Amino acid sequence: MKVLILGGAGTMAMGGASYLARYDDVSEIVMSDINLEAVEKVAEMLQSPKIKAKYLDALDKDMLIEEAKKYDVVLSCVGPYTKFGVPILETIIEAGVNYVDVCDDHDAAIELMKLDEKAKEKGVSALICMGTTPGISNVQAKAVYDMLDECDTMKIAWAITTPDPEMAKGTRLEHTGGDLISKAAWDHLIHVSSGKVPIWKNGQWDQIDALEYGEWVDFDEPLGRAESYYIGHAEPVTLAKYLDIKDFCACLGSIMPPVMKRLRKEARGHEEAHHPPKPIDKEPFVGNEIWHDRGVWGGQAVIVEGTKDGRKVRITSRLQMGITDINGYNSSGQAIGTYMMGKGLINKKGVYAPEVVIDPDPFFKELAQYYSDDAKKEFSVDDINMIEIEYLD
Repeated sequence: MKVLILGGAGTMAMGGASYLARYDDVSEIVMSDINLEAVEKVAEMLQSPKIKAKYLDALDKDMLIEEAKKYDVVLSCVGPYTKFGVPILETIIEAGVNYVDVCDDHDAAIELMKLDEKAKEKGVSALICMGTTPGISNVQAKAVYDMLDECDTMKIAWAITTPDPEMAKGTRLEHTGGDLISKAAWDHLIHVSSGKVPIWKNGQWDQIDALEYGEWVDFDEPLGRAESYYIGHAEPVTLAKYLDIKDFCACLGSIMPPVMKRLRKEARGHEEAHHPPKPIDKEPFVGNEIWHDRGVWGGQAVIVEGTKDGRKVRITSRLQMGITDINGYNSSGQAIGTYMMGKGLINKKGVYAPEVVIDPDPFFKELAQYYSDDAKKEFSVDDINMIEIEYLD
């Protein structure tokens, strides 16, 4: 299998390439970028004979078509997707090559899905929004959705805090000083935190003011109970399209409180939310034993409510990140999705999100193996995708 990665100098590309190189049947990974010097440094850092660097302007249509035709699959990590998503996918469709991206912008995801018929006509399979969140979160969503007889609501929530400094000693996080957000990531956060963002409500599309309405979402300590706020993201616009969600679907995000204040100030003009979450009387979440000493500082959850076996139920799926799990958490979605596409395990023609074309069972088995290999510790599927079931009647 030969893979072309666009935007190869970025962190999402670097992480995806590092995992793809582990597969015996991936013979070549070309990391391309308009900044040749930067992508050469990344390729050298990854230290794999399979990985090569190449200059490529992803907006040069003729150049991209000529290059893309040499590969089995193209992984696009070029953001922001509001600017680059549609023109790049249009070109890859014209080249007739299968495609994966990590689009996380809600408005870009809507536009990408409009290329579905073009992809079908050219016999191209395009998997969009295949990162961590969106991406892994969409597969989590499909897994819990399939446990219900009827789904009323679905909430996707991600959270991140500052890694514990003592536990971070000797790791790549030791000298971050808490500054874990790149400029590109910050620009994305500003975009999805400004103005009104789409939600699915009462069986139709609606809007909500970003970062003004909050809820608590629980993870293992030290991340713990996260003060999360509704935010623009790609998950609701694909999940509500492809799954039968009766009433409500939206995404929440949580960053360490000082950063959240700064984000809200820049995106909305004030630091304090208009509708913060009310205190809740609930025991703290305690996950599987393997997480108790890992210094959990990031995670994502999918929370669904609906009917199962005639009873009202809430089901929560949680995935977490410890101090040494940053690579597996941030890089595995795009790697597994690209590998599955290149192997022909995804063969549905058109433009689709992960919940349509990825079977959760083999996906989470592969993800558990990623975590196990990195941690030198055995992670089960139940450790990776922790399921909590609460009956509401």
